[in-house]
Amino acid sequence: MNIFKLLATLAEVDPEAYQRQSARRGMLSRLGQVGRKVAATAVPLGLGALPQQAHAGTQTILDTFTLALTLEQLEQEFYATALERGRQGTLVFPAGTQAVIQQIQGHEQSHVTFFQRQLQRSGAAVPAKPNFDFTGSKNGTKPALFPDVFTSFATFLKVAQLLEDTGVRAYKGQVEVLVADNDVLEAVLQIHAVEARHAAHIRGMRRALGATVRDWVSSEDDIITTAGSTDAVYGGEDATRQMLPGTPVKFFPADTTPVAPGPKPLVRLGEAFDEPITATVAANLAGLFIY
Repeated sequence: MNIFKLLATLAEVDPEAYQRQSARRGMLSRLGQVGRKVAATAVPLGLGALPQQAHAGTQTILDTFTLALTLEQLEQEFYATALERGRQGTLVFPAGTQAVIQQIQGHEQSHVTFFQRQLQRSGAAVPAKPNFDFTGSKNGTKPALFPDVFTSFATFLKVAQLLEDTGVRAYKGQVEVLVADNDVLEAVLQIHAVEARHAAHIRGMRRALGATVRDWVSSEDDIITTAGSTDAVYGGEDATRQMLPGTPVKFFPADTTPVAPGPKPLVRLGEAFDEPITATVAANLAGLFIY
C-alpha cells in the first residue's frame, strides 16, 4: 500500500473516507463507554491534565487522541507557516523542496482532520487549537530556541526533524493504550508509518545540505538539540538493551556482547531499535512551542 498516495487521496477527494473504513465510523463512540467522554475537554495540552493522568496510569484512548491531535496541529501549522513565509520571500526553499513540504503539510492536515472527527464522534468536545510559536520563545517571553526558524532553511529542517522524530516516538509510546482496540490501533499505526517516512525524508533533505545525519535516529547524527529542552526528543535512543518485562529473558541482547561483527556494533544495535516516549515527554516537547 502506498500510504502517501492514500492520505493525499483521502485529503483531496473524500475526507469522510477515513470514517467509512471498516468499523472505524463508531470506534470512538464505543470508546466513550470505556473511557471518560470528557477526556478531551480536560486536556488542553498547554501541559495540564494529560501528563498527570498518563503518569498515574489512567490514560484513555481519548487522551491519546487528544495528544495526537495537538502534535498533528503543531506539525501542520509549522509547515503551513513555512510555506507562507516562502510565498512572502522570507524563507527560501531550494529547488524541488517546496513541493515536498507542501505534500507533508497536506498529510498533517489529513491527520488533524481524522483526529478532530473521531473526537467529535466520541461525544467529546474537540479542544481549541493552541497558539504556536516555533521560535520557542513563548511569544517573546523567553529567549528563542530557534530565532531564525523561518528565515534559514537549514534551521527550518532542524526543527522539522525534531518535530517529526517526536511524533514518531510519541505514537510508538501510545501503543499500550491503543492495543485494546484493533480498529483504533490500525488507524494510528498507519499514521505512525507516514510520520516515520516524513522524518526519514526530512533527514535526507538535511543530509543533502551537508549535515551529518542518517535516515534513522543515530548517536552519530549531528547534535541539533539544546540541553534541558529539546534534548528530550532523543533521550534514551542510544539504548542497546531492550526490556522484556514478564518474560524469563529480561533484556535483549541477554548480555553486553555485541551481537554482530563490524565497526561500532553497539551503535548499530542502538540504531536498530527505535524507542518510544511517554505522553508526558511528548506533551512537554510540544509545550516548548505552545504559549
